[in-house]
Amino acid sequence: MAIPARLAAGASGRLLPSGVVVVAWWPAWGEGLLLAAGATMVWALALYLITRAPPRRVPILATAAMLLLAVYQLGQALGAFAPDLRDWVIWLERTWWAPAVAPASWLLLTVALADAEGSPHVAALARRAFWPAAVVFGGAALVFAVTGTATTLLQDWDRAYEVEQTVLRLGPGTTRHAPAGPLFVPFQVYVLVCLLASFGIIARLWHTSPPGTPLRARFGWLLVSAALFMAGAGWIVIVSGVFAVTGLPEHVLVITGVLILGYNLARYGALLAGEQVTADFLGYSLAMLAIVGLYGAIILVLAPPDFGWLERALVLLFVVMTTHVAVATRGHLLDRLLYGPVRGVLRGQLRELSNRVVRQPDSVTALVDVRETVDDMLREGESRDSPELRVLVEGALRRMNDLPGLSQHPLLAELARTAEYDGSPLERAAVLRSELEQAIERLRPSGARPSPGGGVVGGWLHYLVLREAYLDGRPNKQIMQRYTLSEGTFHRARRRAIDAITLDLAQRSTAPSASSRV
Repeated sequence: MAIPARLAAGASGRLLPSGVVVVAWWPAWGEGLLLAAGATMVWALALYLITRAPPRRVPILATAAMLLLAVYQLGQALGAFAPDLRDWVIWLERTWWAPAVAPASWLLLTVALADAEGSPHVAALARRAFWPAAVVFGGAALVFAVTGTATTLLQDWDRAYEVEQTVLRLGPGTTRHAPAGPLFVPFQVYVLVCLLASFGIIARLWHTSPPGTPLRARFGWLLVSAALFMAGAGWIVIVSGVFAVTGLPEHVLVITGVLILGYNLARYGALLAGEQVTADFLGYSLAMLAIVGLYGAIILVLAPPDFGWLERALVLLFVVMTTHVAVATRGHLLDRLLYGPVRGVLRGQLRELSNRVVRQPDSVTALVDVRETVDDMLREGESRDSPELRVLVEGALRRMNDLPGLSQHPLLAELARTAEYDGSPLERAAVLRSELEQAIERLRPSGARPSPGGGVVGGWLHYLVLREAYLDGRPNKQIMQRYTLSEGTFHRARRRAIDAITLDLAQRSTAPSASSRV
């Protein structure tokens, strides 16, 4: 039943006698514009996260979840702009796979985060549960994606309709709705299970993280994201899906949650690397805003006011954003083709350095990062012709507590003492282990060894990294937590320490042969 004009007029957000809330001032194109803007922001944030984070499970899964949401929001935006019901159905059906896969991606992201940052007990549980959860929920996501896109078992696209009177209506237009299919209830259960489990995992991580730490703050904001996802998904799969109510409140909640998620995961990655992300994020946002504004203005000026052109323009805008970011941050292959392998690699390393230096907490740290990176590049160039001994030493260090493995290691033939030692394989392995341990001990400074959590480790850094990683067998993450080391500092210290003991072992191996000739 249509709402009489005398009741709808001036009814800005008030409840009508028929039980319908009408926001009369909302324009017909308002929902589409809001969804398109949200999809653009989420897509840009996903590109920022994947280009700034290391290639690991947490940032990869977070980027996947954000890209899926951006695709979903893009389909919803084009559906809202669609002039008729047929075009609305086409775009929702084409992009249905994205909201079907996104809940599983979010759940797997939280499990991976628990594996990376949880307590030893929680991390062990998450590690065992990750791949079974990936199979179960990934399989369910695939089933719902295929059935929702190719059949009418989830949404009956063939019986879609428009309705004027719903519980909530924005503006003068109608609300479009596709009836639920027989698999819609299982889909609702799947979405709610994923969201509730994710909320519980994030809540556990927040509760067990040390109070007052930056990591606890990150988990607190991720908990806010999880709550917004639950509220938004509950609206879309229950309120909107059952009662044919506009899904705009859900979209606003989910977009807000994803923006919080992306920024906090970028802050989380920067926290692990000892970096600050705010200035870099602001610069990236302004650059992306300029790109979107420029190309959007060109499209508005040159393209005719037609829905077909709008479809192409929005998709083209996403492609333009992606290519700009890819060329600016991942142009290594093109560099190698244009400048050759050596200069191309150097150009890529210097580009990464220029991107990283603006994320350092102060100018002194930035200068130190530049100096150490350039020194590492020079050392790599000097050792590129003969890296064999360096590789053998690191491989033997990894087997320090594995005498059977050391008994067959190629480094036995490279060091003078082990090569000349006449004994059984296990005895030679014990000698090699002693040689490596003595080389590590020569890195040890004088004075008292700093205790874990005691603050700055100073000159003990290189010794502690090798000692605890290879002799004591501690995981890298545990060493970083014990001595409050960033990931970049840990790996740089380990690399330089291995370089030092490799040079030390090489010089000590050649010394006896030189003295024997005198």
